Amino acid sequence: MLSEVAGRGSFRAAATALDYSPSAVSQQIALLEREAGMRLVRRGPRGAELTDAGHVLVRHADVALHELAKARHALQALSGTGATRLRVAAFPSATATIVAVAARSFAAGTLQVVDAEPDRARALVAAGEVDAAVVYEFEPGGPGDLIGEDPMLLCLPAGHRLAARPVIDIAELAGEQWLEGGGCPSVPPLLELCRAAGFTPTFSPLQTHDYTAMQALVAAHGVVGLIPTLALVAPRPDVAIRRLRPEPRARTLRYLVADASHPGADRFGEELRTALAQSRISPLRAA
Repeated sequence: MLSEVAGRGSFRAAATALDYSPSAVSQQIALLEREAGMRLVRRGPRGAELTDAGHVLVRHADVALHELAKARHALQALSGTGATRLRVAAFPSATATIVAVAARSFAAGTLQVVDAEPDRARALVAAGEVDAAVVYEFEPGGPGDLIGEDPMLLCLPAGHRLAARPVIDIAELAGEQWLEGGGCPSVPPLLELCRAAGFTPTFSPLQTHDYTAMQALVAAHGVVGLIPTLALVAPRPDVAIRRLRPEPRARTLRYLVADASHPGADRFGEELRTALAQSRISPLRAA
């Protein structure tokens, strides 16, 4: 938790990442400070930062957690068949595609997959609750190894006036209502794209974070939206998937590992890269 506060710069941001309340994070840090006998976090109007003592504690805690993880893996290797379980967190559209394919190379019972959106997945890795995570981001430079990109495409009703075109200019969608989930990370890139074309998009009151539900709402209500390629394993026949011009920012895919010494972590990362490279998802169809 102290590491999360240091990395996020505030109790509130750390609480959001760990799925705790800010008061719970504050209480845990206060308990740590009482046990240490000195201040570990410097609180201020602009956030929170570690004191010198806090930095020392985090460094030693990271070493201890790393050694505990190594010990756990060693004990798992000695038990039963000697197989070591790898726990992986991944967002749903990755789980249904590249994670499912990568998992084929692992023996039954040696891989556990947990559904988690990127912020939650990062928190699970930081807390040691999973060994690795597949995440995405729209702003480059996040932690983890870059494994590829997930292009964003336009989803519109199959009977839409522009559906017959393979590529649609964003300016031609100025009068449309856009479907996005509240707080969806694809909204800022969409706003950037539309404003560069001279308009501000109008958002529908309909909202969802589920891409299967999104396609159903697009078909039923005549709205449009952005959808990632990985979410199009089974596109509906009553929607059309088209490229936009200019192209929206793609989702950057990253693979995070809690402990590089885990015997299955590197192998799973390689399997992910292979699965992504061999992906045969072809979402662009005639209306």
